[in-house]
Amino acid sequence: MQGKESSLPDDWFIKGDDDKQAVGILLEHGGKSSVVAFLIQQMLEKYMKGFLLSKGWKLKRTHDLEELLDGMVGHDTSFEEFREIAQKATAFYFLERYPFFGGELSGEEIEIAYHESLKLIEKIDELYRQIKE
Repeated sequence: MQGKESSLPDDWFIKGDDDKQAVGILLEHGGKSSVVAFLIQQMLEKYMKGFLLSKGWKLKRTHDLEELLDGMVGHDTSFEEFREIAQKATAFYFLERYPFFGGELSGEEIEIAYHESLKLIEKIDELYRQIKE
């Protein structure tokens, strides 16, 4: 079943929350690192797209978080501090999806990426709440 993708920011944040919950569960129960990493990428992608949509961005199919971050930096230069996690999480997408990238990430690498991702999500939440007020 194929539906039309929503351009409502809240819809994207809800889906991002679902991924965030899944990451938390998998981390708690020792889930496979490449799957957790993929979900971190998905979580960030949805939050970042939600933020951009709140700024009038036209929805675009991309998994490149650095490209999305470029758009976010255009609205608020303080997002630049998240460049490294955007690059890492984009690589996570390919690590899980394609066998030729190979290699497992360490639990420590995943934990660090998750906590950096939560900082970005917190900033998005904060700015989005200001928009809605």
